[in-house]
Amino acid sequence: MTNYEKLFQAQMQDPQFVKVYYHARVERIVDEMLENLKDKITRNEPKENLIRTINSFQQKMHPDLSQEIHMG
Repeated sequence: MTNYEKLFQAQMQDPQFVKVYYHARVERIVDEMLENLKDKITRNEPKENLIRTINSFQQKMHPDLSQEIHMG
């Protein structure tokens, strides 16, 4: 195990660090998803593709919604 991995594991024992780490990680992922969607809109992709992309984002952010999207 590298020094970085040891340090990371130690930091993950701190609840405040875990909270900030996951918040930053989710924020980065959401920003990437929104940039992807903006690119598709800029390229004038069909609205069906945009809706599929949004549904995919929802599934990634809320896996429990995935069944509702496919059933609803």
